[in-house]
Amino acid sequence: MFGMSSKEFWEDDPQLYWAYRIFYLKQREVENEDKKYNSWLCGMINMLATSRAINNSFSKQKVNYPTFEEMFENKKTIKQEKLTKKDIDKKVQEENIMWARY
Repeated sequence: MFGMSSKEFWEDDPQLYWAYRIFYLKQREVENEDKKYNSWLCGMINMLATSRAINNSFSKQKVNYPTFEEMFENKKTIKQEKLTKKDIDKKVQEENIMWARY
């Protein structure tokens, strides 16, 4: 299950199953986040291109397309939370005992 061989599943340590399962769930979560971001990125670029094209066709002044940095300058202004050592240790501990909750 989840990339395990049948020998590993039936004959090895039971915690190995949970390690595979947790890794699989984390991998799926990362893939979903990538899909969401890529969808957002395509939508943002299409929206900007469409709005510029409509603006240029109905306006007397031509507007240049923004550069990549100009399009996503708001992305840089988001402040990320700084985690303390205690918070990081707590998060790692919760991830390590995740198998016990299943």
